[in-house]
Amino acid sequence: MRAISITKDGKTLFSANSGRNTVSVVDVAARKVTSEVAVGKDPYGAALTPDGRFVYSGNLKDNSLSVIDTGSLKVVATVTGLNEPRQAIAFSADNAHAYVLNRDLSVAVVDRAKNAVVSTMKP
Repeated sequence: MRAISITKDGKTLFSANSGRNTVSVVDVAARKVTSEVAVGKDPYGAALTPDGRFVYSGNLKDNSLSVIDTGSLKVVATVTGLNEPRQAIAFSADNAHAYVLNRDLSVAVVDRAKNAVVSTMKP
């Protein structure tokens, strides 16, 4: 397991599983994996959006982000154009952008409405 995120109510935990190319969904009270969602290769991050509607998984080996709908537990978008994204994924206060740390320490800015990298901030 790599990065984890927990819902605001504390009931559900999401965890990136690098070896299985999945994100696990865990019922915290039951301490049980209830589902696994297939994502890209070697997921390294699992970050919940501020509204709790989506989990972003940074996938190292295919340079992408998988966007998981927390209601359906399905990947609803794949964002490409990253450089081995790490587990550091943060969201803007208005929830419009995701900021993703890349291997080279640059930060990719992802437009959440377009599901696309719109710029990269170099170190």
